[in-house]
Amino acid sequence: MKEYSYNERHMGTEVSVSLVCTDEQMAQNIASSMFQMIHNYELRFSRFLEESELSLLNKQGTAVVSDEFMQVLTRSLELNKFTKNVFNPLVQVSRLGYTTTFTKIKGTLREQDTDVYSTATGRVQIDKDVNRIRIGKDQQLDFGGMLKGYLSTKLADVVMETYGEKCAGLVINLGGDLTTRGYDEFQRAFIFQLYNPVSDKETSVTLTNTALATSGTYARTWQTKEGSVNHIVDARVQRNPVSGVVSASIIHTDGAVCEAVAKLFLIQGVEKAQEIAPSSNYQFFAVLQNGKEVTNIT
Repeated sequence: MKEYSYNERHMGTEVSVSLVCTDEQMAQNIASSMFQMIHNYELRFSRFLEESELSLLNKQGTAVVSDEFMQVLTRSLELNKFTKNVFNPLVQVSRLGYTTTFTKIKGTLREQDTDVYSTATGRVQIDKDVNRIRIGKDQQLDFGGMLKGYLSTKLADVVMETYGEKCAGLVINLGGDLTTRGYDEFQRAFIFQLYNPVSDKETSVTLTNTALATSGTYARTWQTKEGSVNHIVDARVQRNPVSGVVSASIIHTDGAVCEAVAKLFLIQGVEKAQEIAPSSNYQFFAVLQNGKEVTNIT
C-alpha cells in the first residue's frame, strides 16, 4: 500500500484527498469520484449559484427538493436542536456583506443590511411524503456552516464501504474540515496541526477513524462602514459573536457535529458551550483572544 495525494478547488476552498491504496490507478479513480461528488454538492447547495436547489428554494420560498437536500436539511435541524438553537441554518451571513464568493469580497468595502429577519426553525415546513419544503417570507436557508464537515464524513464512509479492501486509509480535507479513515502507508495514525492564530504556534494531534473541524473569527473577514466583520453569526443578535473565542477545533466521529460544535464554542464561549453540549462526547481545542488555549485533548 502507498499513499497518493490529490488537490482540486471546490466549494470556494482548497480540497485535498490522500488515499492509501494498492496502486496509483485505483487511487486516481477514487479521487476523481470524490471530487465529482463534491462538485455535485456544490451545484446543489451553493448560495452563489442562481440555479442551485438552495438558491431556487430561497427565491421561491417553496420547492420540491432532492433526497440529498432533504438529508442535509434534516441533519442541520438536528444539529440546531443539539446546540440549543445556537447553530442555525437560517442565519443570513449575506446580510453582513458576504453576498458573493470570498475571493470577490476580500479587500472590498461591503454594505450591511440591518433589517431583522426570522431564524425560527419552527417556521420551516417540511412535507417528507413529497420532499416539499416551505420557508418563511423573510427566511433563507444556508448550509455553509456544516456542509463541508457533513460531506467529508459522507465521502469517507462511501469510499471505505466501496473500496475498503483496496483502500487502507484516507484523509478528505475540505478547506480545514476533514475526516480520516484507517492509517497512513506506514500503518500509523494521521498527524495534523491545530493552529493558534494569536501566538502563531501549532499543536500536533493524531487522528484515525474520526473527523476534525476548525472554525474561527480571524481568517474569513472583510470590511464594512461599521468596521471589520467575519462569517460567524450569532442568531440571537444576527451579528458577529463577542464570546472571546477566536478559534475552535472540534474532534468527533461526525464532521457535521464538529462544525456545529465549533460554531457553538465561537458564539457561546467555552464554559457555556460545554453546558449545552457536554464535552465528554468530543474533544475541543479553543483559542481565546489573549492567546490562551483551552482544551480537553490529552
